[in-house]
Amino acid sequence: MSFWLFRKTRVSRDLVVAFVATMALVILSIAFGGSPESRHSGDARSALRLAYFPNLTHAPALVAVARGTFQTEANGYFIEPKVVNAGPEAMEALLAGEVDIAYVGPTPAVNTYIKSGGKALRILAGACSGGASLVARSEVDIRSVRDLDHKRVAVPQLGGTQDVSLRHFLDLNGLRSLAEGGTVEIIPIKNPDILALFLQKQLDAAWVPEPWASRLKVDAHAKNVVDERDLWPNRSFTSTVIVARSAFLKEHPEAVEAVLRAHLVTVKWLNSNPTDGQRVVNAELKRLTGKKLSSSVLKDAWNHVTFTDDPNRANVVAFSEAAKKAGYLKGSIDITAAFDPSRLALARRQEGLGVSTW
Repeated sequence: MSFWLFRKTRVSRDLVVAFVATMALVILSIAFGGSPESRHSGDARSALRLAYFPNLTHAPALVAVARGTFQTEANGYFIEPKVVNAGPEAMEALLAGEVDIAYVGPTPAVNTYIKSGGKALRILAGACSGGASLVARSEVDIRSVRDLDHKRVAVPQLGGTQDVSLRHFLDLNGLRSLAEGGTVEIIPIKNPDILALFLQKQLDAAWVPEPWASRLKVDAHAKNVVDERDLWPNRSFTSTVIVARSAFLKEHPEAVEAVLRAHLVTVKWLNSNPTDGQRVVNAELKRLTGKKLSSSVLKDAWNHVTFTDDPNRANVVAFSEAAKKAGYLKGSIDITAAFDPSRLALARRQEGLGVSTW
């Protein structure tokens, strides 16, 4: 895409993509019951479709797939990993009955819950805290969120967690996007393409998850402007939760509990074995994206994340309020009913880990 076209479409692109995403959710919502009885060729077991991203913030999923932990715990099902780019894509697949369990950001999860009238999914656990930053090209004078005035800023996808965070903190600094009559050009671009456009100097900044924030710093010589942890109480914000399609949870509770057991085992292993964890994650990222992270990128990114089973309910509620103010959420559904800690509590007891604190 030429720079002229990139600039020419900047106002309409925001609106068109947001409209398409919203319409897709409405149309697909009629199918969120789905069918869990799909079969893998040559395997008589029911499929368990599990979605996640090739991001460091989804390391528990990456590792549990690589080490076969999901399949070991849920051996009565055939685990079908489904790799997606961002949250809205995962949630559209869940609504269509094409995904049973997903690792996803809190904003798309809450958005889907509300748009379905509280019927589509339940939030079962946390997976990662932290792991997102605002970075900028080194030669551009951006030192804070306030300096994004009249700048071009990329996010992985409209309606995703980084998009909502960006809009939330723009609002706190008296700024708005072009689509809202403001001065900040927010551009939804897949993470690998953000790196390419940074190198081509067609973007000024990006609000992205790890390892992409660290990759931009190392590979594109970008500068770190804001570690998002510094903007939230106790330097803690939820970047990834685990959700289950409600129909699948009701019909296959033992499968959901098995996935949560695998998740707990993996989180514990990651926190106890950071060196091996980085090795396994890097191998999976190479398998999925075709490129391994450099040791400097991986080390920097790893220092920005915390793996946990706690979804940080208060922070998810805060994200939902930010998404509502950004125009992504409508209505007044109480999202506290979206949380179902009972399955995680059972999984913790089965693993001898005690009762969950959330």
